[in-house]
Amino acid sequence: MPMDHFLRARVPEWEKRYVKDKAAKAHMSESEFLRYAAFDKQVTVIEGVDELLTELRYQGNNLNQLTVMARQGRIELVNMEPFMEVYERIWQTLNSLLSHVV
Repeated sequence: MPMDHFLRARVPEWEKRYVKDKAAKAHMSESEFLRYAAFDKQVTVIEGVDELLTELRYQGNNLNQLTVMARQGRIELVNMEPFMEVYERIWQTLNSLLSHVV
């Protein structure tokens, strides 16, 4: 649906900063944040998720490199225990973060 209409509102400086900060914490644009608020949609910000996603990317890169090396025949066996420990720790952290939201 095209968004070709504008809503304008005058607000004090502190309200503008407040909306801008809340939108940034939610990784949303100010417009998107205000649309969610206007339609009573819940915006949930989970602190610590950025670090968790970074770790998952690192682990995904490691697994991808191992897969490439295995297909090239450069490796035959991999000790998966360290990977499983990291994934278990990430899973526990994610569950812990999500339990604080609900």
